[in-house]
Amino acid sequence: MKLEGTEVRHSRFGTGRVLRCDGAMLCVAFPEAGEKQFLFPDAFEHFLKAGDPVCAAEIAEQIILKKAEEEAVRREQEARQQAIAAVQEAAKAKPKRAASHKKKA
Repeated sequence: MKLEGTEVRHSRFGTGRVLRCDGAMLCVAFPEAGEKQFLFPDAFEHFLKAGDPVCAAEIAEQIILKKAEEEAVRREQEARQQAIAAVQEAAKAKPKRAASHKKKA
């Protein structure tokens, strides 16, 4: 999606134009406030609104995809932590072997 040149509205800075978007960061020029950097697409959840409805719909899709990816990563990390905890519990429950220290006469 090409955002450069797209008109956006910020809740505090007013209307601005996207100067560039590298996929993770968005730079917007506002007449009164100057250039501002935002996380993309996160800023569109709270602060920014796209002027073009088609663009707004594409951004909404990207937000949904990003949240799904983050949820998948969170679940994977949780599963790893549970696996580590299970291994640690199994190691604690395993009886320790008594060391044989008999001296030969």
